[in-house]
Amino acid sequence: MNILKRVMIAAGAASGHAACLNLWERRPRREAAVRDMDVAPTNLFHGPRFLVALVMLLCLGVTHAAPITLKDDAGHTLTLKAPAQRVISLAPSLTEMLYEAGGGDKLVGAVEYSDFPPPALAVPRIGSNQKLDLERIASLKPDLVLVWFHGNAQREVEQLRALNIPMAYFEPHGIADIPGVLERIGQLMGSERVASAAATKFRARHAALQRAYTGRPPVRVFYQIAQKPLLTINDQQIISDVIRLCGGVNVFGKETMLVPQLSTESVVSANPEVILTARMGGGGSAPLRAMDEPTLADWLKFGKLPAVKNRQLWLIPGALISRHGPRILDGAQAVCTALDDARKHK
Repeated sequence: MNILKRVMIAAGAASGHAACLNLWERRPRREAAVRDMDVAPTNLFHGPRFLVALVMLLCLGVTHAAPITLKDDAGHTLTLKAPAQRVISLAPSLTEMLYEAGGGDKLVGAVEYSDFPPPALAVPRIGSNQKLDLERIASLKPDLVLVWFHGNAQREVEQLRALNIPMAYFEPHGIADIPGVLERIGQLMGSERVASAAATKFRARHAALQRAYTGRPPVRVFYQIAQKPLLTINDQQIISDVIRLCGGVNVFGKETMLVPQLSTESVVSANPEVILTARMGGGGSAPLRAMDEPTLADWLKFGKLPAVKNRQLWLIPGALISRHGPRILDGAQAVCTALDDARKHK
């Protein structure tokens, strides 16, 4: 056995492929194929140049993908042997993140309300974020599940974990956390370049909004999550970060609970200058003045409340403000527009 074949056999063993040995067996045909070339076969098939080029480019260049390891927002270390090919998303925001990070074509199942971008509408449904269809999920044979940390029902997630499917938990608490989630999802999908570009674009737009609204007069804001029971958010929730971005102050930001329950009297006592709530359904990205909105009607009886007196009750598009994803900056622009209106009418 000559030196060329010995090196090719060694390279084939090192790379884990039979390509090198197959290449050796086809060598006589390759030599015949170049007899009509202007370059002498001796220069192509003999000597150190051929040996190095053949082994390095055709053998050692054939490698297995390196494992992917990262830490998710639950503090878990996740390792995939290769980029995910069949993904389940357990939140509409994660569905949007997956597409933005370049992995939308690998999505095989998503929860209800995963309606953006439009291709997501065609993806099979696997239940809601609170009630998962575990049999349906198992039948789709996913190799990765994206979980909304604290957003999905814990009991459902634990049952899903029993299926031994790799799971990655994500939940950005601030606007600045979103690009990092995009980048980590890109890692899991093997689409780092697309995810990095999306993250860079997001950071640039976020910085532009910060420059535009830094230093504007503060506005006292009450954000109503639900009417009955009356719920809001504290400063640890991402919507509160949006309010801060626009120069607003969450009047219940110091509450201990992430989503505290309130009394009507506590809201009146907080004396908000603006009252915001999400508008579910419908299109558009602009805020809508909501003096006739049924879910805010209870506040109209408090005519001395600055938000009521100055007509500063607003609906913000729910898909933009309530999802922890790339479009939250569109929701932020809507909030900033509403707060600017309030500044004009102080």
